[in-house]
Amino acid sequence: MKNNRLWQNLRSHLLRNPYRQHFTTQNMQLLSEKIAAAEQGHRGEIRVVVESQLPVSLVLTGISTRQRAISYFADLRVWDTEENSGILLYLILAERKIEIVADRGIAKLVEQAEWNKICQQLQNQLGADQVLEGLSKAITEFGTLLRQHYPISTTANNPNELSNELIFIP
Repeated sequence: MKNNRLWQNLRSHLLRNPYRQHFTTQNMQLLSEKIAAAEQGHRGEIRVVVESQLPVSLVLTGISTRQRAISYFADLRVWDTEENSGILLYLILAERKIEIVADRGIAKLVEQAEWNKICQQLQNQLGADQVLEGLSKAITEFGTLLRQHYPISTTANNPNELSNELIFIP
């Protein structure tokens, strides 16, 4: 398994992962705007991190995709929202793996099947080379879940506690 992961990440680095083409400045701006739109009407926060490949040193240490996602969850302070309603979507392109890390507030309200459904839809769209469409749909689904569980009235203040910027690590 470790050798397979190492090969996937090395291959991605050597061949310049074909998914990278989707992350132009314009497309990243569009996805950031999608995050901002999905954050309307609720008290939750959404962060998205897309990494082309893991550094070889991390693969060799055996870090899992989940551990990497949790690390970003902490580093980006997604856990530090007033309502504990932050969600991080982490995508490692070389391995085509997706992780969703939800803060304890929203995690206890959403069934695992809902998270799995979002991951499966995104996985299917990645397989069909519909990267932007898949990410857009996942972001929209997060917004829907947050509006369902953390709604605010249209006149209430909706503070933006975290950046809406998509993070892409080439």
